[in-house]
Amino acid sequence: NVMITAVSLGATIGGDATSDITILNDDGSSVSFTQQTYSGEEGGVTEVCLVLNNQLDMETSVTLSISNSVTGYDDAENDDYSGVLTVVTFVPLNQMSCFNITFPDDTEYEFDEAIKLTIDTTGSGLNPGTITEADVIITDDDRPQIRGDNTTIFENRSPVRVCVDLRGATQSTS
Repeated sequence: NVMITAVSLGATIGGDATSDITILNDDGSSVSFTQQTYSGEEGGVTEVCLVLNNQLDMETSVTLSISNSVTGYDDAENDDYSGVLTVVTFVPLNQMSCFNITFPDDTEYEFDEAIKLTIDTTGSGLNPGTITEADVIITDDDRPQIRGDNTTIFENRSPVRVCVDLRGATQSTS
């Protein structure tokens, strides 16, 4: 509580002379992803969120960089995803900021792909938090399906022909 009790230069105290002031702690504020791995299927959407460890009383932004190289996954191309923000803004008194990444559907069989997002706090006044890199996995929804008829094979008999129906593949998988 702050109360104005004296003024100078001929000013007068008008209305309510008492006000509440809230002081927020912005010392050592850091920003992190809420998790290390996000995932979604082609034709779907996933929400990616960043969180501050303290509320701030002013707007602040961080930059995200995008890399198409994640160990164990094929590199995602730019047309495999959309909606990734390169600047994420936190409004005053809000500790979380989220955005949606959309994964357009296609009909091509491909291995699961991924991108890596990295938080850059340069110039933001924030410190890097505990999770500054997050992988976004794009799961392919066009996996080929193999279907065959049940067949009984007897030992020491002539060869048996097995028919297989391969559906959903639009490129060679050999």
